[in-house]
Amino acid sequence: MKDFIVRNIIILIITSIILTAIMLLGSFEKHEDFFPTLLVVFLYTTLFIFLYGLISSTVAELLTKFICKGKRKLVKVFVYFVSLAIFSYSAPNSVYVLYAFIIAILYFILDEILRGN
Repeated sequence: MKDFIVRNIIILIITSIILTAIMLLGSFEKHEDFFPTLLVVFLYTTLFIFLYGLISSTVAELLTKFICKGKRKLVKVFVYFVSLAIFSYSAPNSVYVLYAFIIAILYFILDEILRGN
């Protein structure tokens, strides 16, 4: 469980940095106060990824540990897509759905890399 928590914190930070960079791409010239903007966007993306990614990852981990042993990747993909579908239904804008899709892909890939699979 300790390995799971450490791995998810690392994934959370890396994914937050990548999503912040994507969201602020091309806004270097538009903002005079770039650092506060960077900090606010990073904190919001970290909170969003924490709520979205960590919950999805925990559900997928518990399902694969207790119910569907041996089909971990398939179950994780299914849980991430169900989470994405739920978020897509409640998202105020389709841009947020795109960001959530990017997060789901990054979270899955980074989790597999850090797991060693």
